[in-house]
Amino acid sequence: MKRIDKILLRFVLALLAVPAFTVSCSDEPLPENYYTFTGEMVSDYLQNRSDEYSDFIAILQRSGMYGMMATYGTYTCLAPNNAAVQQYLHERGYQSVDQLSKAECDTLSWNHIIDEAYFTTDLVDGNIPTANMNGRYLTFSCDSNALNDNNVVYYINKSSRLIVRDDSVENGVVHTLDRVIVPQSFYLPDLLAEDSTISLFYAALELTGMSDSLRQYIDENYYCSPDSVNQDMTVITGGTTYTLRFVGQRMKRYTAFVETDETYAQAGIHTLDDLKAHAKEVYDVMYPEDAGLYDEDWTNRKNPLNRFVSYHLLPYYGAYNDWTVSGELKETCAKTDLIDCTDWYLTMLPGAIMKMSTPPEGLFINRKGVQARYTVRGTKVLSPSEIGDVDQQALNGIYHYIDQVLDYDEETRDVVFNDRIRVNVATLSPEFMNCGARGNTTRATGFKVIEGFDFHGQTPFMTLRQRWAWTLTYQDCLDIVGQFDVTFKLLPVPKESTYEVRFGYGSAAERGKVQIYFGTDPDHLQPVGLPIDFTIWGADPLIGWTEDTGDEEVDRAVDKAMHNRGYMKDMDSWQQAGGQILRGWAGKLRKILVTQTMSPGVDYYIRIKLVVDNPEAQLPVNYFEIVPKSIYAGVEAEDTH
Repeated sequence: MKRIDKILLRFVLALLAVPAFTVSCSDEPLPENYYTFTGEMVSDYLQNRSDEYSDFIAILQRSGMYGMMATYGTYTCLAPNNAAVQQYLHERGYQSVDQLSKAECDTLSWNHIIDEAYFTTDLVDGNIPTANMNGRYLTFSCDSNALNDNNVVYYINKSSRLIVRDDSVENGVVHTLDRVIVPQSFYLPDLLAEDSTISLFYAALELTGMSDSLRQYIDENYYCSPDSVNQDMTVITGGTTYTLRFVGQRMKRYTAFVETDETYAQAGIHTLDDLKAHAKEVYDVMYPEDAGLYDEDWTNRKNPLNRFVSYHLLPYYGAYNDWTVSGELKETCAKTDLIDCTDWYLTMLPGAIMKMSTPPEGLFINRKGVQARYTVRGTKVLSPSEIGDVDQQALNGIYHYIDQVLDYDEETRDVVFNDRIRVNVATLSPEFMNCGARGNTTRATGFKVIEGFDFHGQTPFMTLRQRWAWTLTYQDCLDIVGQFDVTFKLLPVPKESTYEVRFGYGSAAERGKVQIYFGTDPDHLQPVGLPIDFTIWGADPLIGWTEDTGDEEVDRAVDKAMHNRGYMKDMDSWQQAGGQILRGWAGKLRKILVTQTMSPGVDYYIRIKLVVDNPEAQLPVNYFEIVPKSIYAGVEAEDTH
């Protein structure tokens, strides 16, 4: 199959590498599913097979989208055949496409077109990385077909089967569907109410009033000019050229991790009263100061059942494949013998965080250990391909089934979270995931404002980089360019301890000299240490970086000397696409910002302020580490991963 991908060609010319993701649930494509490229546009492909697609052609023509399918670009056209359109019409009481309104044709067209080409070999179990032209993300999943020698079959949104796939055309790819795509229009609580298999969880969600916290969607006060949203911009940061678009809408979106009634029954929970008792047993221990005070006050955030439900909810929109890095980027850059790719998130239980990990077995919540060498298994999140024909996507969120009861308990707090908490910038604010910026492989995303970040009246140029195989952990980095001065809140700590707070950064001539501030009052943060010069490379005597020798004793001595100066080498568990381990690069460092006692239930803030006049200074923010003393000064030395 010959693939012509204009955006890929542009990126190659710009020396950028676009990852080609692998399908987690695929067999090799069957020969009959290959299509020989003939120079057709999407429009030509459909028109030359009008006996199969005439209804969809009529819909595209009514909407005005048919002309776009004749232009150069890179599109995924998910084309329902005539049988699919006729079934859709019959279900709505229509006799023909002519009875559809212009608005209905617009929505149908937009639902079936993505402004980027995706072959099935580009996709993993979960969401297609780019939203369709209606702004909705579509789920890609698979199953085996017992009627066809158990060959793998592929689905969009669980119900639309790809009966012909990966037909390459001049301006993208066409997949043929046996059902029309109709995304849910429910808000997340209403979609949960429709699922009879999760009646206990939904009853608790309603009783606690947490369903009311899941009903926001679009911030009507946000505005960005259409030319910034709909047209590509070209920016150069750190000597690299990026294609950029700004966020068009500011969205509130949510994720719920939900037990089925069957899962509760396996744990001895059969009624809502049983669930209340379970929540009280767990959360009276976790919050002894509140035990017995709020037991019947269901909407109080300190009520045990309220806490139980709240820990299942996150203010981020995350499909199955969104929570950590996946696909070829993971295979190429992550040293998976040393780490499971992991991210940390704030939940809707005040002060409580969640750890997401992706060992080879799938996606897990609050797992301890690497691969099969775990000491705490964690709670498994079921993939779209594991749960059958269930539409999990609401208008303002998504929900996932989990395989056991999820608690924020003592084992989670004291064992799982007794860890180096490495926080990626893309999880510090829900904004990055809610608008689809994180994990975008097509272009960078520009931001005018960022929820939870304070820029102190400054207006720097801000972009979250597109994800491609280079030097940064997960490739998720917020580039801030200008006379920057930014404050943001860290994730809360799980228990009282002395912690080291570290900042992972890259040295470069374009970086500036900054002053770091830290504290609990965002309006009165205290400066910590002297200004840091991000233009200095690790080999400078002020830092003391030297290349590893392979002699563990010698290398540990260098690490200790650097640590005494307030610096650390970067991790050895991540490499750039060319094979360069981050630890082996003098320009990649960790700066120890502060070492002090930190307490749960307290908000901590970091401020990074440029202290020289330079309107073109650059601040790439990649990750922070919050490390308890038991790890950085424990009985065993902290690992280098």
